[in-house]
Amino acid sequence: MSEMKKMIQRKDVSKLLVSDDYFSEKHYLLKIRQTLVAIIGWVGVILPFVWLSIPFVFPKFAKEYSFRTYVDGFQTFRFLLIFLTISFVFILIFYICMTIWNNYRFSHFLQKEPLFNEKRMEKRKKLINEAYDERFCPEEIRHNVKFYSVSEEQNLDKEFFRKMYKDNEVPL
Repeated sequence: MSEMKKMIQRKDVSKLLVSDDYFSEKHYLLKIRQTLVAIIGWVGVILPFVWLSIPFVFPKFAKEYSFRTYVDGFQTFRFLLIFLTISFVFILIFYICMTIWNNYRFSHFLQKEPLFNEKRMEKRKKLINEAYDERFCPEEIRHNVKFYSVSEEQNLDKEFFRKMYKDNEVPL
């Protein structure tokens, strides 16, 4: 209340947060290199499926270009298809269960439990109101006047609230 909010500059925020040069300006070689690595990685994931599915999807093309099909290829393709389908189903079930659990916790615990000590907060409010009444004037007068001037002696120092809370055994 008595302190102004500290203005944080962009360079200070970048020190506090994790940043990635890929998303910042310039660094073009880094962007090109990482993009190529990502594309090569995805080609490495997709190419075996394409290679194994050509005889199934395009049998005429496979015969025309002497694309040999072996029993091992069918078994591998079938294994990958079954394995990835089962994996996808398990991951889907896991994510749905975790979402339901997270929503349950949010609605039943996080929103119902107070995030602060109500007794301590009430005591702090009372202390602040008493301090304002003592230092400035009663609340009714402060709210009903159109102009109120604060003398230099009435200004609050930076540690005013911290000291007041500590002296009254309601520390921050």
